[in-house]
Amino acid sequence: MNKRRRGLVTAWQRLRRRRGLCLLAAIACVLFFGFLLFSKNAEGNNSQNVGGLKGEEHHERRDAPVIQKEVDYQQLKRPVYEKPPLDPQALGEFGRAVRLNLQGEEKKLEEESISKHQINIYLSDKISLHRRLEERWNPKCKTVKYDYYKLPKTSVVIAFYNEAWSTLLRTVHSVLETAPDILLEEILLVDDYSDKEPLEKHISGLKKVRLIRAHKREGLVRARLLGASKATGEVLTFLDCHCECHEGWLEPLLERIREKETAVVCPVIDVIDWNTFEYLGNSGEPQIGGFDWRLVFTWHVVPERDQKRRRSPIDVIRSPTMAGGLFAVSKKYFEYLGSYDTGMEVWGGENLEFSFRIWQCGGTLEVHPCSHVGHVFPKQAPYSRSKALANSPLAATKELVGCKQNCGVQCVYLFL
Repeated sequence: MNKRRRGLVTAWQRLRRRRGLCLLAAIACVLFFGFLLFSKNAEGNNSQNVGGLKGEEHHERRDAPVIQKEVDYQQLKRPVYEKPPLDPQALGEFGRAVRLNLQGEEKKLEEESISKHQINIYLSDKISLHRRLEERWNPKCKTVKYDYYKLPKTSVVIAFYNEAWSTLLRTVHSVLETAPDILLEEILLVDDYSDKEPLEKHISGLKKVRLIRAHKREGLVRARLLGASKATGEVLTFLDCHCECHEGWLEPLLERIREKETAVVCPVIDVIDWNTFEYLGNSGEPQIGGFDWRLVFTWHVVPERDQKRRRSPIDVIRSPTMAGGLFAVSKKYFEYLGSYDTGMEVWGGENLEFSFRIWQCGGTLEVHPCSHVGHVFPKQAPYSRSKALANSPLAATKELVGCKQNCGVQCVYLFL
């Protein structure tokens, strides 16, 4: 009996020892897992703190590309040349009118320049070739962003004949100082057999400017075709030889042609006074082109039906005809249309003939409110009006009898 009791006591003691060990083990496990849990929480808190820092760092890095993107965007907008430092007191700066109170020999020189060029070249020679123009576009135009890498490059074609150097060079510098370098392929100056002193000395140091000379007097149409035949840009932009380009004039034209290759797009043509060189730009509603019964180009207000088609005041406006001197067209589409009619003589009428062909051959002729180019309208037409009127019957005959063979679509006659 005693042995049995001693055995039970011994077993109980062993069991107690085991329970004690288990309890110790349990306490150790609780402490161990508690420590792990605490450590995990602490690590989680640290991770959150680090995550917060990373979030802030990430936020900074997210902002940095925006800043970098803006820097890159401004770089892409940079023209071929920057304008020289501003002199607010310079004659004609910001497109201000200049009136010289001349007498004697100076007055005589001024009158001679007007008689020869129908523009006050005496004054033009005194105004900077790099003058700035006051902003005259719709403020919404400044908010438009362009994908410069996707826009086509353009060749600017400027034909001239015995043009005064100051107005011609102001046109050239105006393009170079407003057109983004990335978009301007070249400027092609086509000399239509002028008998003046060589132009080379004035342009030899200018980047992207090429001079092409006709071997005989060709007239505006064939001179422009000569330039177009040498152009390497995807888009042809035609300008007159006495223009000044407003900031941001080129991008809207190229963007529209990128959207629709068969669109022929004109800038808003702002008036530059032939006598005072005042820039009379207008930020209001542009006008569109038409013609009268003599087939002479005329300006008209935008019809209400076309106003309703537009969702924004900076949307393009359809125009029946163009003034002719300033427009951009895809080179491919220009060739598809058959380009200009080489039978046109000197000047006038080609704008209507080409306008009719655009509409008949599946294209659209448009004015872009965000593109502004100033144009010096001479005191009188540069050539005899009979030359222009002689071209008009040719334009009418061609367009009312039939389309160009290579137009590729059935003719639709437009009586506007």
